[in-house]
Amino acid sequence: MRILLIGPTTPHRGGVAHFTSMLSNFLHQQHTVTTWGFAPLYPRWLFPGNTAADPSQHPIACQVDRWLDGGNPLSWWRALRQITPGQYDLIIWQWWTPYWIPLLWLVTWYARRAHITTIAISHQLVEPDAAAWQRWLAQVVLQGAAGVVFLGDQATHLPGWQRPWRVAPLPSHAAVVGQHIPDQITARQRIGVPVDAQIVLCLGFVRPYKGIDTVIKAMATSAQPYLLLIAGEWWQAKQPIEELIRHLHLGQRVFIHDHYIANEQIVNYLQAADLLVLPYRSGSVSGVATLAATVGLPIIASTVGAIANQAGVVARVAPDQPDAWQATITQFFANKPARIIPTHDTTWQQLQQAIEEVWNDCNA
Repeated sequence: MRILLIGPTTPHRGGVAHFTSMLSNFLHQQHTVTTWGFAPLYPRWLFPGNTAADPSQHPIACQVDRWLDGGNPLSWWRALRQITPGQYDLIIWQWWTPYWIPLLWLVTWYARRAHITTIAISHQLVEPDAAAWQRWLAQVVLQGAAGVVFLGDQATHLPGWQRPWRVAPLPSHAAVVGQHIPDQITARQRIGVPVDAQIVLCLGFVRPYKGIDTVIKAMATSAQPYLLLIAGEWWQAKQPIEELIRHLHLGQRVFIHDHYIANEQIVNYLQAADLLVLPYRSGSVSGVATLAATVGLPIIASTVGAIANQAGVVARVAPDQPDAWQATITQFFANKPARIIPTHDTTWQQLQQAIEEVWNDCNA
């Protein structure tokens, strides 16, 4: 098929940019793919994090054929003129934030006029900490597409959904991890943490809905002397977390690496840890979980969204329950399982199959 793929790509930071770049590369293996990326991704006044490019020495590269500027509708018009009858068989666009609604609405309008099927890939209906009205708006936007592929269990929250749809797992991010996997001692030396400790890891952008405070509170009542490593760029105020750490006298047990973790460093953090925790209060799927599963790092996850059912999860705990998290982490270290590295991953093939099935349903 001739496919137009629209979404954030590297050199932007974060999981959705990684995903779109890897999807472009994967689809190129069997289809003719044109990719439109975003530059800039967001205006500085709206974006809570660092707007600089991904600092990785080896970012996930993909061919981007056109860049769209969210603040410059002229760049949209120049691109949208390319959506004409016979130009593409399928247009795929990413849904993860309401900022791009005007552009996505125009894409679907031009596609309908040109009789081209559009499929949205929904990473999350709304941001986990979004207002309730945004859920309604997300449904309106997604209904504009001919079909939808949901990553996770979002479809269960959409009663009466009328468009063709499929659910697919969030595919493996093994390309981010790379092929050179250090041993645990080497990894710990590289990132500067104790080589002889039990280490629990929180990895990725730090945001309120990710519930890091739950794990910190759990540490305070645990007889297990594990360390907590918080690694990633902060998208929330750091002061409340630092005050909580001081109040609970955990300053010697919590390590904070407050910076964006470049691709070539991710594997060191995953290998340095004994356990990844995802104490999310809300969410759909976790790109960090796919990274951990690549190297067999065990995961304890909250019972929210589809996160609890992602590969590598060895225990599930309700969010905002420090005592339950303390007991589960303690039990994990008492019966620490060996790492199980997957030998054959088919998640990208499953996503492609879901896309093709939705396309077939739309054109039946």
